[in-house]
Formats: sequence, C-alpha cells, structure tokens
Amino acid sequence: MSDPDDDLHGRQLVLLLLFFGMVGGGLYFLGWLTRPGFLYDNPLACAAIAGASCYPARFLVERFEWWKRLERPTKRTQARRDRALKRALAEAREAAQSRRSQGDGDGTDSGRHRRPGRGRPRGWRVLSLGVGVLLMLASLAIIPIGISIGRDDQRLAQTVPAQEAVVLSVEVDKWSRSHDVTIKVERPGDGVPVEIYGADELDPLPAVGDRIGVIVDPDDPENVLAADADWQMHWYWYVLIVVIAFVLAGFILMFFVG
Repeated sequence: MSDPDDDLHGRQLVLLLLFFGMVGGGLYFLGWLTRPGFLYDNPLACAAIAGASCYPARFLVERFEWWKRLERPTKRTQARRDRALKRALAEAREAAQSRRSQGDGDGTDSGRHRRPGRGRPRGWRVLSLGVGVLLMLASLAIIPIGISIGRDDQRLAQTVPAQEAVVLSVEVDKWSRSHDVTIKVERPGDGVPVEIYGADELDPLPAVGDRIGVIVDPDDPENVLAADADWQMHWYWYVLIVVIAFVLAGFILMFFVG
C-alpha cells in the first residue's frame, strides 16, 4: 500500500494471524467432517480462503474504536520513541548550527511543496459505487442459489423412486488423497452410458457388471444420482455456502465501495 502509516502494529498483527489460523483451521475441519470433498483434498485452498478473508475482515474491524486503540504504543515503546526523538532533535540543532557557522545559508527549507493529487471524478465514484453494490448483491445471491441446488438433489432422493442400473466402469483416481471414484452406468430406459453423482459415498464399491440403485432426474436425464449416497442437506453445507458468499462480498466491499 502507498500509505507509509498503513503498517499493522504488534497486537493487531497477532489478532490478524489468529483470525487467519481460526478461519483456515475451521475450513479444513469442515472439510474433514464432509470428507471426501474439495476442502479435505486441497488444504492449500483453505489457507488461500483464510488469507483472502483477512482483507475484508481488516476493512471491517478498522471501523471500531477498540481496533484503533491497539495502535497506541505501550509505555516502554513510547519512552523509547521519546528518547529517539530527543536525539534526532539534538542532532538537527547541531547540524543547523554547523551550517550557519560555515555560512551555508540560514537553514530554511526553500523546497516547493508537492501539490496534492486530485481525487477521482464524482461520476466515476458513483459508477464504482453502483457496480460494487450490484456485485455485492450477486455474491450474496450465491447463498439462495447454492442452497437451492443442494435441496434439489435432496428432493430428488426423497421423491423419485430408485431404479436398478448396470455398472459399466469404475475408475479410482489414485492421485487424489480421498481416491475420488468415477462410476458409469447404463441408464435405465434407454441404456445410454452416464456418470452417476455420489459415487464416492458407495461402500463397498461396486464392480463392473453389478446392478446398483440410481435416481434419474425426470427433468434432466443427465443428472443421475447414486441411490445409496447421502443427499441430505446437512448444516455444514449451509455454513460453507454462507462463508464463501460473505468472503466475496467482503472483497467487493473493500475494492469498490470502500
């Protein structure tokens, strides 16, 4: 940042690091609860999300007085600064006296002041604010959309009867930490090979030629679910969707609105 006074002070930095550890550790713990999944397989993504969330978090806490009080130095630090200031003033006086004695001018500063930079035009600020508000609303829309998608699968599992399908192939990704599984079956009715969702939750894994239960979406035949997988919308999925939406909204608030 361009502001030389924008550095975090010691106690502020400790709190920010603590926030980073809590968010990153909480996300990975959430990934462990929901394993196998993206967060559990990619712990660096948890750290990246935690690091990104530090920016909107700092933007928000800077509005509170208790955060500003942390910038005040301790008595020991203040005493050390006072001693350093006195030494600097004494050295400046000695240098000024030395210049006057040598006839090098009267010690005044003849430099011109730098003109302050002009701010952005008002129209640009209004446009930036409008775009920021629209993007914030779009990011918050992730919450209802994500919940709706999850509840659609739950509704299918509860209302559409399961059918039997013949397993055509079973592939296990050996490079994945959770050994992601891809299963293709012969779709009931037309025999078209399709990949099923929820294959990672099947235990034990079926073999080629076995018959397993599947749920075919009547509105989208490409959406085929494993009948034995858990399609319940658990509480931690709501938490994950809300966290992602608010992290994006915080970024937009910082760059466009703030």
